[in-house]
Amino acid sequence: MRFRYEILLCKHELVLYYVTIEDTYDVIKRAHIATSHGGRDRMIKETAKKYANISREALELFISYCEECQKKRKRPVTKGVVVQPILTDGFSSRGQVDLNDMQSMAQGSYKWIMVYQDHLTKFCVLRPLSSKRAAEVAHHLTDIFLLFGPPYILQ
Repeated sequence: MRFRYEILLCKHELVLYYVTIEDTYDVIKRAHIATSHGGRDRMIKETAKKYANISREALELFISYCEECQKKRKRPVTKGVVVQPILTDGFSSRGQVDLNDMQSMAQGSYKWIMVYQDHLTKFCVLRPLSSKRAAEVAHHLTDIFLLFGPPYILQ
């Protein structure tokens, strides 16, 4: 196969060629095979040794259509990971508590928000807290449990 080139630069015995648009694909293919289906950066180094006008976009486009590179890139799907839903028997059988940090937007002495949520109905109870000490959280949880009853499981 014979390529048409124009010499672009000669410095210190380094000759860089300007590749015509018709020959660009073949030059990139040879560089891709020479790097053993290497990535974009390896191909840039390989083509920069001889050629001056091979763009990064052209190399990325070539790699995106290479079937062997696509097979390497695909990751195997993990098997055996099954997410099982959490089943709830009824109202107040499972509850969830979360403490949200609101220190950057404090309202007076309140710097935290306690969120209690019933798992079945998604009903939420919000309580402002001045700190996240166990005694204060327990006091508000007791108040919520007196309204709805304590859950069987508390997360």
